[in-house]
Amino acid sequence: MRDYIYEGDIIETPLPEVLQKINYYRVPGVLSATCEGGRKDIFISGGEVIFASSTFDDDRLGEFLLEKKKITQEQYDKSVDLLKSTGKRQGKALIEIGALSPQELLENVKEQVVAIVWSLFEWNTGTITFKVGKFKEDELIKLNLDTRFVILEGIKKISDPKRVVKWLGKKEDVFEPSENALILLPTIPLSTDEKRIFRFVDGRRTLLMLLEVSPIDTSSTAKILYALYVLGLIKKRETGIIKIKAGS
Repeated sequence: MRDYIYEGDIIETPLPEVLQKINYYRVPGVLSATCEGGRKDIFISGGEVIFASSTFDDDRLGEFLLEKKKITQEQYDKSVDLLKSTGKRQGKALIEIGALSPQELLENVKEQVVAIVWSLFEWNTGTITFKVGKFKEDELIKLNLDTRFVILEGIKKISDPKRVVKWLGKKEDVFEPSENALILLPTIPLSTDEKRIFRFVDGRRTLLMLLEVSPIDTSSTAKILYALYVLGLIKKRETGIIKIKAGS
């Protein structure tokens, strides 16, 4: 018997929509994304992303610090030698050799963990599962990021806007504010541009019109619209069929 309550393909159900569903029900657990070569996990509790981990070599702390030029190659090599000989974690090894202070380590580990979260929004293949439970509750380093903020920022970091436009639907689809928009609006940390785009959604403009009327570039507008859609601030207007009474 499987031990998770959700399994889906990233192509069929994009990560932002899965995260929003989890956030809606406030279910604690771990979202795992798997593809050929490894797995990345996002740990969620109380509507917040509290931690993330990865089995990919490029996401390891040492590699992350080296790529960001936070440490030198020499410092990296020394830390690896130390962790191999003592079994210490690389972070502690870096402090011991004087490459980082404890505070710098804390800040960089948070950056590393956040980078793992953002990287998942670029995946266009793979499988997502969600397992209910409390995990990483005793983790010393917690992100405590509002899941809605993660969704919003993650969508904005997607490098290929065509993916986002595809998720939004057809260019002739009409969008309108949702019934709960005015209630949700103050609770979501939207920027000035994001609020401006929201105000353009009036139940008459099509997706194409919204992209054309926006004061910012098309790619950014598409991402904002999709984020507003996923977060429940806007929805597609149902066309429906007008029924004519008999005899009229």
